[in-house]
Amino acid sequence: MPRSEDHIAQSVTAVAGEGGVAVSYVSTTDRSSAWSIFLVVVSALIFSTGALFVRGLDHPHAWTTVFWRSVSASVSLLILIVWRERKNSLQVIAKMGKPGWAVGAAFSGASVGMVVALSRTSVAIVLVIYALAPLAAAVLAWVFIGERVRGYTWLAIVVTVAGVGYMVSGSGANGSAIGALIALIVPLSFGFGTVIIRRHSTIAMIPAMFLAAFISAVIALPFAHPFEVTTHDLVLMLAFGFAQLGVGLAIFAVGAAGAPATNVALLSMLEPIMGPIWVWIFMNEYPGVPALIGGTIVFTALVIHTLYVAWLAW
Repeated sequence: MPRSEDHIAQSVTAVAGEGGVAVSYVSTTDRSSAWSIFLVVVSALIFSTGALFVRGLDHPHAWTTVFWRSVSASVSLLILIVWRERKNSLQVIAKMGKPGWAVGAAFSGASVGMVVALSRTSVAIVLVIYALAPLAAAVLAWVFIGERVRGYTWLAIVVTVAGVGYMVSGSGANGSAIGALIALIVPLSFGFGTVIIRRHSTIAMIPAMFLAAFISAVIALPFAHPFEVTTHDLVLMLAFGFAQLGVGLAIFAVGAAGAPATNVALLSMLEPIMGPIWVWIFMNEYPGVPALIGGTIVFTALVIHTLYVAWLAW
């Protein structure tokens, strides 16, 4: 993977998945390598298992889950940084500066928001709202750096908001609405991170992800009960962080670096699509008719929007 301290990103795009932001070092007109596409697909499928970890806990506690997940993800990402940078590992992290810490804080907000939201509403609702990150990034880029929001993007925003509104209109709407509001932290956080990286295109992504995990652990610790967990839950939470988040982010960063951002954005939609399917199959969590209809509306609008943007750029 090209190192962002040595290369300037060609495109920075928020994606509909836990990868959050696709930082690509190839032109939008370049072809993706088969290896890059494979890595992005693998990372999306790894990310899509996140809800299985949460639903598989015997005694779920959101903040305890955030803490142990973040600690183990920090270890996973630190190992990768040491492997890549050798003796310069601490220097790479130390020179992130304010923009790097800001991106880490943004990614931390998304990570914490996802786990807490899953404790308050269905997997389908959380992951569909997760998928709004590209549209949230467009609006935040307009607000903070003056990037114009095109008419077709505003139309996609209206349609997706309507779809999410319909999703939370079914039975148990009160709980769903609260969980949905918490879940909104995720796309807004990733959108904010996208804006920062566009302004500072040499930010090193893997160190930024490490900072995000570190910040999340620090935030969660005062509210967590880290030593009041069963062995089963501890193993599950550690795997949730080390493999699902840490390894998933590393694979995503490498794959996204070598693929045009539009391709990454489309392939990343596998995560919010497959996530509810896994818990439906393995945990018998039926998303409900409103979630199925609303989710279909949202993903149809996102796919059409992404393809139309790609066509305009071609």
